[in-house]
Amino acid sequence: MGLGSGLVLGTMVTVDEQLRARWQARASERVADAGHRTGAARRAVIDLLAREGQCLIDAQQIMAELRPRRSPASVYRILHELLTLGLINRFDSRDGIARYEIVDPGNHHHHFVDEQTGDVHPFTDARLDQAVRETAERLGVTISCHEVTLRGLEQPQSRLMAQQWRRDPEIVFVPGAR
Repeated sequence: MGLGSGLVLGTMVTVDEQLRARWQARASERVADAGHRTGAARRAVIDLLAREGQCLIDAQQIMAELRPRRSPASVYRILHELLTLGLINRFDSRDGIARYEIVDPGNHHHHFVDEQTGDVHPFTDARLDQAVRETAERLGVTISCHEVTLRGLEQPQSRLMAQQWRRDPEIVFVPGAR
């Protein structure tokens, strides 16, 4: 789907196996460095996030996948620990449901929230990321990360224009469909 020149929306379902392995190794290392045991519950949440959390999964989905073996209190505690360690991001949507996704510098994307449907679409845009870098330079700051969430209504013509943008070399599509 497309939204405007240089901006392409996608949804995720395809698991990037390299990202999964890289994040799992990093998560295990950071958890151990923080002095946390890698118990069965923590390992189950980390494995599930590596597989399903490459783009927005909510705690209810995580618990449904791990039930009845893991308590909701354990899942929320582990999510909080991973958030504190900088291993996951939390996305708070207007529907009141917090969603999580793994943090990996090699897998950076933003989100568009369709206010009519509530659908959340990941997207990448090289020009947007360049504008963020240029703004940081003008401000004289070094950024460690950034997030952009666009909210609005997807225009009907944006779907028709998506084919044109697929040929734009600046656009990197977020794969799959969720």
